[in-house]
Amino acid sequence: MKFLFPTFLFALFAIAIPVIIHLFSFKRHKTVYFSNVEFLKDIKKESKKQSRLKQLLILAARILTIIFLVFAFAQPYIPTNSDTKKQANQLVAVYVDNSFSMNALSEQGQLLEVARNKALEICLAYPAGTKFRLFTNDLKPIHQHELNKEQFIQQVSEIQATPTVVPLSIIYNRFAGQTDIGDNTDKNLYFISDFQRAVTDPDNFETADIFSYYLPLVPNEVANLYIDSCWVEVPAHRLGQEETVYVSIKNSSNQDYQNLPIKMFLNDSLKSITNFSVEAQKNIVAELKYNNNSSGLQLGRLEITDYPFTHDNNWYISYKVDKNLKVLAIYSNSESSKEGLKYIDALFENDDYVLLDEMNEQNLQVNRLSEYNTIFLVNLENFSSGFLNELETVVKEGTSVVIFPETGNNLSFLNNLYSRFNANRVIGIDSTTQKIAGIEYDNDFYKNVFKKREQNPILPEIKNHLRFETATRSDETKLLAFQNGDKALSQLSFGDGKIWTFSFPLNTANEAFANDVLFVPTLYNFVLNSLPKQEISFIVGKNNFYDLPGNINYRLSANFEIENLKTGEKIVPNNTTAGRKTRLDFAGQIVSDGHYLIENDGNVIASMAFNYNRQESDLRYFSEEELKNRLEELQLKNATVVSGIERNFSEVLDELQNGKQLWKLMLLLALFFILCEVLIARFWK
Repeated sequence: MKFLFPTFLFALFAIAIPVIIHLFSFKRHKTVYFSNVEFLKDIKKESKKQSRLKQLLILAARILTIIFLVFAFAQPYIPTNSDTKKQANQLVAVYVDNSFSMNALSEQGQLLEVARNKALEICLAYPAGTKFRLFTNDLKPIHQHELNKEQFIQQVSEIQATPTVVPLSIIYNRFAGQTDIGDNTDKNLYFISDFQRAVTDPDNFETADIFSYYLPLVPNEVANLYIDSCWVEVPAHRLGQEETVYVSIKNSSNQDYQNLPIKMFLNDSLKSITNFSVEAQKNIVAELKYNNNSSGLQLGRLEITDYPFTHDNNWYISYKVDKNLKVLAIYSNSESSKEGLKYIDALFENDDYVLLDEMNEQNLQVNRLSEYNTIFLVNLENFSSGFLNELETVVKEGTSVVIFPETGNNLSFLNNLYSRFNANRVIGIDSTTQKIAGIEYDNDFYKNVFKKREQNPILPEIKNHLRFETATRSDETKLLAFQNGDKALSQLSFGDGKIWTFSFPLNTANEAFANDVLFVPTLYNFVLNSLPKQEISFIVGKNNFYDLPGNINYRLSANFEIENLKTGEKIVPNNTTAGRKTRLDFAGQIVSDGHYLIENDGNVIASMAFNYNRQESDLRYFSEEELKNRLEELQLKNATVVSGIERNFSEVLDELQNGKQLWKLMLLLALFFILCEVLIARFWK
């Protein structure tokens, strides 16, 4: 406790006056004449102890009256912050939480409306000439500038709910880091929020110099059931493929839900439906299955029903199913290479889904390699460095390569090829005949190929195969193996693409493999597993760019546009090109969830699905007491949690700046002890 006028405390010496009166009684004795000695007996009966106690109580009342009266004139107060200092200039920053959770209702009304009104009260409570800054979750550039009262009021009235979620530390550190504020200016920052646990992070504050004030708004208790996230089993999508979609559903309420439906819509048609049950404060993963029966862009939506929060009841996804896949077989003029090409051609020649092109290495168009999903290298003996450079580039960007090696004497060419993809080196040739004996059934590549796993299957025998070093220098996975343990086929990821390497050539000498039941699913899976991975969904405010897939056609000279399917509104993103990749940058322009179509020169070339950030869906808040304890734990001395914010803010501000005033209490106590003295003197006989 401190005093606004401490010099008045010298008046406490007046306490000596009642003490002196008590020690030296100035009361005159009165002579009483009586004829009966019974009066003497009555005087003796009076208790000396009671008389002494009465005088002491009167003395105490007089002393306390003087003390509290002096305190009232000295005006005691309890400072809000121990280091409070008052500069001539003050800059007041106000953060209004306008996230979706502020749409909740409280006893005073909608939280966002209460927050706007409280921000206006803060503004009006400060004297004329005070400079303000306004912060919201939108982090608008205009909020970086100082505002006068009229400008601040105008900006506050325009605040609307936003899907953007911003931790408190972002606001605090941004205000603390502003360098255009003078050294002789107090920085005051008011947080008006419901203080959700997910975004209230004072432990990330970079400084403790700012005077920060926390005004918690308490919503009515609400239950929220929401879709937290969604993913697919296979990130590549082909025609006729069975899709498995996993949906994480969270229950942030204190009640259980039983047998609620979740629906899957694809291109506005109900595709799948299932029921789920989830306990209070738990989450579950629901599974939905359906088939891709059509090609082109697939626009999906997962949906549940829950009130009052509806922004998190849907989850949007999108992906593309190609009408066909393009495959290239590169061969040479050697007899072995032509023999291998014959088997590949026979497999795909009548396939409407897989379109096979063939190129001789003599007439190879390296600039077209990026057009293909899969490239077969059929028993080649040599390549130019220019081709290898281009091949390395397209594999990084998502193209897959299948290598049937020529087991001749030119092993240095092969090692040069393998080194480009960090694969294991060739160390020699095994000229013995070896039987393929091991199949990696558990790998996704062969997982659904065989209905049952035979103990001793009859597999083809291979004449002459390459032997590779055993020291693993990569994440290469063995898919087929010989009886002696050597690899027959391996898989290696490189960039966004894959490398499949056989250890033997595809030719007449190894016709047993081409005629075996293993041949067709193996080569067909090369193509199907060459589909590029696709991001099925993005988060509003978090994902601000999109890399166009390499397998779509577009003109860089033409304009790109992004259309919101809900509203029909279009935005024009910035585009940058690095190598063969084109990136569309739309930072801050996509603010609502739903499906978006990417257009180039008037043609739709891709799609995106955006969802609101689910941090706002976790309705767990810091209570006022918990928030105080958290700030104390972090030793933020200049941080204050404001209690009773329903009061007029001018009173709150006076208390914040001048401390809690106690002079009224002192005056009441002084009057109380005067009354006590009167009552004791009058009624204590």
